Amino acid sequence: MGRSMRGGSMTRLEKLRFRIQVTEVLRLLKARYKYSELSRLTGLPATVLSRYILGHVLPSYERAVELWHVLKKVVNIRNEIINRIKFDGNGFFDNTAIIYDPLVRTFVTTWIYEKLMGTRVNKVLTVAVDGVPLATTLSDKLGVPLVVAKKEKEVGVSDFWTVDLIRGSGHRETLYVPKHWLSKKDWIVIVDDVIRTGETQRALIELVDKVGARLSGLFILISVGNWQDKISIPDGCPVEVLVTLREPGQASRRSLRPS
Repeated sequence: MGRSMRGGSMTRLEKLRFRIQVTEVLRLLKARYKYSELSRLTGLPATVLSRYILGHVLPSYERAVELWHVLKKVVNIRNEIINRIKFDGNGFFDNTAIIYDPLVRTFVTTWIYEKLMGTRVNKVLTVAVDGVPLATTLSDKLGVPLVVAKKEKEVGVSDFWTVDLIRGSGHRETLYVPKHWLSKKDWIVIVDDVIRTGETQRALIELVDKVGARLSGLFILISVGNWQDKISIPDGCPVEVLVTLREPGQASRRSLRPS
């Protein structure tokens, strides 16, 4: 769905979707907490929470906003993510316990959705493969198409947008996107699970520019290392990183940067 211009007012559909998403987070939390515990944590009667969770009624937009801010305190999503990261001996980590978990994906994409409300978005762009689960969840929430840049051409597709991805070692790769999925009329949000050197995200931003489209935002789940100076972001475009870790060699001293 094409949405309002950046800085514009929120639409009724945006507000409705936000109400649904907050209810979805609440429903997923029910697997962890009893109604009595949720009532104590949120300050709402168990009977009201039950009506929300069972789908009998949606909270008002104002109530959903209040509830969302409470739930962000109940679930420390940054700690959830850090506790699930498993480092190997080389400073790399396994993030599958994060991107495969529906509660984490729902929570993170609701966080992104809240920041995008009032911003025009009609495509979600990511690169294969680990960014796909998060980007798919966000695409569903926004009700806009998902576009995945891949290192190989799709079979049966003849025309592609291409952009080169230059690794720090000087190795060159090419990313491909079917041409009919991106146009200069698009407002695109880029989502990825991890940013290290920034090379992949820089390539995606170059692709958006090459198409003549507009960048609506860049959202990253986990950041490692120094990449900020390697990416050029248009003025006014939001850039958000949820969790920042130290360099791989300092993995044992993990830290967070507030977003």
